[in-house]
Amino acid sequence: MARTIGAKLEALAAAAPSRRALICDDETVSRAALAARIGGLAAWLTERSAPGEGIALAMGNAPALVEAFLACAVSGRQALVYDPAWPAPYRAAIDAALAPRVTLETAPEVPPAPFPAPPAPEAPFYVGFTSGSTGTPKGYRRSHRSWIDSFHVSALEFGLSERDVVMAPGGLAASLHLYGVVHALHIGATAVMMHQFHPRRALRLIARHGVTALYATPTQLQMLIDAAGGEAFPSLRMLMISGAKWRAETRAATEALFPKAGIAEFYGASETSFITIGHPDEKVPAGSVGRAAHGVSLRIHDAEGRDLPSGEAGAIWVGSSMLFDEYACGSAPETRREDGFLTIGDHGRLDEDGFLYLHGREKRMLVTSGLNVYPEEVEAVLGGLSGIEEAAVFGLPDALRGVELVAVLRGHVDEPALRAACRALLPAAKIPRRFLALDDWPRTSGGKADLRVLEAIAVERLKR
Repeated sequence: MARTIGAKLEALAAAAPSRRALICDDETVSRAALAARIGGLAAWLTERSAPGEGIALAMGNAPALVEAFLACAVSGRQALVYDPAWPAPYRAAIDAALAPRVTLETAPEVPPAPFPAPPAPEAPFYVGFTSGSTGTPKGYRRSHRSWIDSFHVSALEFGLSERDVVMAPGGLAASLHLYGVVHALHIGATAVMMHQFHPRRALRLIARHGVTALYATPTQLQMLIDAAGGEAFPSLRMLMISGAKWRAETRAATEALFPKAGIAEFYGASETSFITIGHPDEKVPAGSVGRAAHGVSLRIHDAEGRDLPSGEAGAIWVGSSMLFDEYACGSAPETRREDGFLTIGDHGRLDEDGFLYLHGREKRMLVTSGLNVYPEEVEAVLGGLSGIEEAAVFGLPDALRGVELVAVLRGHVDEPALRAACRALLPAAKIPRRFLALDDWPRTSGGKADLRVLEAIAVERLKR
């Protein structure tokens, strides 16, 4: 088995040179063409940088970005995957912190070349960045071994193989979609990506190429459902959903859209890869994000670092071989290591059967009237109410309570009915005191709600 990212690509190309490797909208790249480009770019980088140096990839979603990323991997360089949508101050801060040896905004024309000798499995190969939901991105550094072990988990948990056509339709600056494309190529499957996610075009690609496995966020999935207009796509056999829990009616619509697909929900982070997985063949309790993925150990600790028993909530600590190395830039005080385990500040509890339930993020926790409130808990309740599509909860300064809870909502807002429903489901202190309806919902490039922008809107429009 290959021990570094991309190490199998030359052999795969030699075995079936004309086989489709990568599809991006109307463009198709064969295995032979992909390997030739990667080898040529690796040689080009070798002439201009030393092993281990950072190569900034400030490129849009296209095969050229994938080729440059894999050229960094096979040549022992670190691919710094920039988001083209960053504002100029973000880009300047990252450039100053990481000082990349080479920056690519377009890929150079290069002649084919053989792959160089592979780097060590422990060598870092990738620096990704947080989505920017809460401020300037942090850079997290990953080693070859951490992703190779993640690939092994994908094979075991999702059954992905060389026979699959795997679609990851989002921006590759988001680690979920980059991982999906690179893993597919690494194992010899066909990878399908898009220059920019568009639900109708994505459905056409699924039908045209017989996509069998799909990575998606709940937001992207809802957009696919809305765009399908009742049409079904039976080629899909595995749907892998990352992100927040979703509505029961969304699951029913998903099963109609992809009638032959198993649905696997997973919880993880850029720093950890997979943490838990809810399998299509097991009954996952309501509110749970599944059980520990293959090779993952979970602990729940209190504030003093003591293990908590089943049913009690505390910080989630993760042990596995898939953990990230370190932050290349920026910091996160809530991210800590101890005895081979890592916490990123998420809080939750385990039941007696090992199912994990998330309570929220340590850095988002609010204290109102002396009560700890996780916005995610309130958002989940609001998002489950009739007419509410999405919810984001924040705390605004309040002289009496310390923090006043406010909610920004997308959907039909009937405030009296909303308050009545909240009273039936939440303690009084956890019910937002004010609501703001918003039609234009800001998102990050990865498709998540842009909490930083939403909070700024709430502060501006709800200030007293």
